[in-house]
Amino acid sequence: MRIHLNEGWQFSLGEADDFKPVSLPHDWLIANPRQWYQSGVGWYRRALDTSFLRAGQRVFLRFDGVCMNSQLMVNGQKAGVWPNAFTSFEHEITPFLHPEGENTLLLKVDARFPSNRWYTGAGVYRQVTLVVKNACHFVSDGVYVTTHDQDGDWHYEATCEVETGGRPYQLRHELLGPEGPIQPWSPGAPRLYTLRSQLLVDGQVTDSVDTRFGFRALRFDPNDGFAINGERMKLNGVCLHQEFSVTGAAVLPGFIRRQLLALRRMGVNAVRAAHNPPSSLFMDLCDELGMLVISEFADVWQISKTEYDYARVFDAWHKRDVASWVRRDRNRPSIIMWSLGNEIPDTHVDPEKGLALLTRLRDLARQHDPRGQALPTLGSNYMAWENTQLAARQLKLVGYNYAEFLYDQHHARYPDWVIYGSETCSTVQSRGIYHFPLSQPVLSDDDLQTSSLGNSTTSWGARSVDDCIKDDRDRPFSLGQFAWTGQDYLGEPTPYHTKNSYFGMLDTAGLEKDAYFLFQAAWTDEPMVHLFPHWDFSQGQLIDIRVASNQPQVALFLDDEEVGRQQMEGEVTCNWQLPYRPGVLRAQAYDAAGKLVASATQASFGEVVGLQMDEERHDGLTFVTIHAVDEQGRPVHNANNLVHVSVTNGRLLGLDNGDATDYTPYHEPARRLFSGKLVAFVQQEAGKQAQVTARLDNQEVPVRKIELTRQGHQVFARLLPEGAMAQPLHWRLTNAAGVDSVIASFTVEEDGQSIRINPAHDGRVYVRCGVRNGKEHLDLYSAIHVDFKGLGQAVLNPYRFLSAGLTSFSNVALSNGNERGVATLRQGESWVGFEGLDFGAQGGDELSVWLFPLSHDPFHFEVWEGRPDQGGRRLARPLYDLGMVWNTYQPLRFKLSDRIRGLATLCLVFHNKTHVKGFVFHRDERGLAPIAASDHQELYGDSYQVAGGWVKGIGNNTSLAFTGLALGEQGADRLALAYQSYKPRNPVQVQLTGEGGQKRLLLSLPAQAEAGEMAFPLGEVVTGQQDLRLVFLPGCGLDLASLRFLPPDEEPG
Repeated sequence: MRIHLNEGWQFSLGEADDFKPVSLPHDWLIANPRQWYQSGVGWYRRALDTSFLRAGQRVFLRFDGVCMNSQLMVNGQKAGVWPNAFTSFEHEITPFLHPEGENTLLLKVDARFPSNRWYTGAGVYRQVTLVVKNACHFVSDGVYVTTHDQDGDWHYEATCEVETGGRPYQLRHELLGPEGPIQPWSPGAPRLYTLRSQLLVDGQVTDSVDTRFGFRALRFDPNDGFAINGERMKLNGVCLHQEFSVTGAAVLPGFIRRQLLALRRMGVNAVRAAHNPPSSLFMDLCDELGMLVISEFADVWQISKTEYDYARVFDAWHKRDVASWVRRDRNRPSIIMWSLGNEIPDTHVDPEKGLALLTRLRDLARQHDPRGQALPTLGSNYMAWENTQLAARQLKLVGYNYAEFLYDQHHARYPDWVIYGSETCSTVQSRGIYHFPLSQPVLSDDDLQTSSLGNSTTSWGARSVDDCIKDDRDRPFSLGQFAWTGQDYLGEPTPYHTKNSYFGMLDTAGLEKDAYFLFQAAWTDEPMVHLFPHWDFSQGQLIDIRVASNQPQVALFLDDEEVGRQQMEGEVTCNWQLPYRPGVLRAQAYDAAGKLVASATQASFGEVVGLQMDEERHDGLTFVTIHAVDEQGRPVHNANNLVHVSVTNGRLLGLDNGDATDYTPYHEPARRLFSGKLVAFVQQEAGKQAQVTARLDNQEVPVRKIELTRQGHQVFARLLPEGAMAQPLHWRLTNAAGVDSVIASFTVEEDGQSIRINPAHDGRVYVRCGVRNGKEHLDLYSAIHVDFKGLGQAVLNPYRFLSAGLTSFSNVALSNGNERGVATLRQGESWVGFEGLDFGAQGGDELSVWLFPLSHDPFHFEVWEGRPDQGGRRLARPLYDLGMVWNTYQPLRFKLSDRIRGLATLCLVFHNKTHVKGFVFHRDERGLAPIAASDHQELYGDSYQVAGGWVKGIGNNTSLAFTGLALGEQGADRLALAYQSYKPRNPVQVQLTGEGGQKRLLLSLPAQAEAGEMAFPLGEVVTGQQDLRLVFLPGCGLDLASLRFLPPDEEPG
């Protein structure tokens, strides 16, 4: 007998003395977004009546998930503990029950943070079940069912674990389901059956267990990829975290169903549950909806990534946790892989121990799933290195995180490996936000949003969604890919310190972003076309227009006038650029016969006059999407009005708009629209249909748009709607990348509503005007470009890092590079030229260039003073022999044959496909003196904060570079680092680049409670000019104060 035990609980936070009623599942942290990572102790109390028990029966309390460090007490006696936040567990409470049946349950939950790299929530956030068994019974999760196809006939095999106290027993199985021949389970037809297993002792049924499963056969082939039931299929997958915005980690089936249905419409057929075992409810719905699943065990093993993560208890608990993880879900037809871990540094830092741990976990998974219902795998970002490749040989089903560049090479090197993209993409996008132009990569911006235009990409992720799709599509041996992520999740907000991530194809409210439709164009067959951005900008502003479609031809119209027609030719998007004028944009898609099969429009719109609502209902929940509309009923896509929501026949769980910068608590009944939309999440009353009412707040209306116009050198701002809240305007002049311009300045006119530009040099500036709308940062801005001629070129300082995005000439059309750089052609000669460099009278003859080639092969390039076609002189032909590290620029330092002096032109000439980030000439060199950590030339990564001379909170994948270090002839044999860290082990890769080549070594920095200097040997005396790069690998957590090189005879301080 199983009884849901989610009601009747009370909760107290801190001390067990202030209990208030609560329903499970429950996440006590979600209510206050500014305190999501506050450690605390929660208490859950409940009365339990067991007077119905018969003699000899045993009672168990089963928890699907508690975050974290739980301890159960029954009638004041300790019944059991479970530290893991994600695995299911049960405690037998029979010995602690009172004979009369009146009992008190008390669960202590000790949630410590940081326990993971993202939001986990806290409390009893999954289902609780009371399980009553007779003395002779099936062991929990002890029925194991697998299937196979033999000559076209389906068969199942069942193995059962029982407890009978040594008494003889019999087993009886009955297959329940549709009559007729067995129909197999697949993503397109998820047919489920139930196996009823009965335990008989002395001829009497003492226990009965129903196991839901499906008949299916999987094949993983190194060359042909994935097949189910003999049908080859690409895994069109996404990664998902478990939480939802308004309820946090608390799991409700309606949220999951809505999410999975939306992803299925996108073309998704597989999900990677990152980075922990998902809930039973999630797995139930994947079984029902035909979603294939990679279930993941953990984000860490023995080497921690955060202070309170699973590494603390891994040694003592991993056997029990693996058993729980595998046994609970091993019968499910949706499960296809057991991922033993994500981005595990153990396999890289300590190959012997890492290999032993992987082998142990693999064997444990096989122990509990011996017939291979799913196969063990690993998702790793260390696949470029031999240590992790050695570990992967033990699996041969290998997941690559952001390493598509290794597919072909490893497919050839390891022909028996089955390869797939366990984590890909990682483009970032805010729904309905567009930063122009498309040609300019912009990751960070003033509004703390990322661009849905397609030009916001991370340094480690794909160059674009389009490339992410094609990288996998064009490799038939790859099983498929799992894009990061299907939906935005709470925490880990690259590239800002806002409240949630920007990676998703859906935002936190479950609304589709434009990237969603790019994948839909690649992964679905039903004719579709998607047109973006919305159509409401400043008159004359140059707007990039993008169209995604799965059809071979697309045409674009503005007010019924055809703008252009393009053949897709294997692409999922096509692009145009037009100066904005009000009207109606329309995209039309045509099939191979030229027939119109799909269309989409974007119309200019007016001010918000009303709201429209669309409803969706799942599992007792109503999801109401609220849209702003103008007087013509057209959507106002940039509306940001405050909306009040009320509910009858139900309870408002919360409101969400998907805005990562909005810290309004989700449960409040009023929230601003974001990009014109807002979602209300409502729990219906039993037997009733919830009614939702929404109204606009007209008391204080925020600015939704700044319309810029120009007359000569004067630019005027008009705030819309008329009568919007009065507030200061924030003006800037920038280049396309958002960097402050050096070619002009401006003066704000007395009214504050306009500026006068003071041009100084030739070129293009972007005039930006923004408002905060009550926020601490810009809430929105508008921009128009202005071109100046006849004033002369601006002068650039070559002794400060110059981005290749500042290139002023080339012999070809350069493409966009990562990190605001440029990319050269794959074949032929490409120039990357810079004019107006002021080298001064002394001049310079030594520089560093940051490159990211798309080949591992060494190559030469050329450095010219002047233009190669106008009498320039070649000063160097350096050899780049640093290899290729995906999405990572590496600096090559070298000397020229002569100094460049005065005002000059520099040209880099390439003959292969290379991303160029930029360069710097070295003049003010540093030697053996201490260098503050903040005095770096380059800093990027997942986690850090510059504070004074320190770089604090250095975490996973952070890179810190110092260039122009002069160690002289005496040289140094040790590197001294002044730091503090609570982590017992901080893996750091040291890269030294000098005239003799590059030296790499791996350091392990021990914990230091207080800042102190510790010296690490370099293995040899290093002399001359050096560039230093410190790469802090996953598992790091430290604050760095300074560094210096120590001569052989000097001791550290």
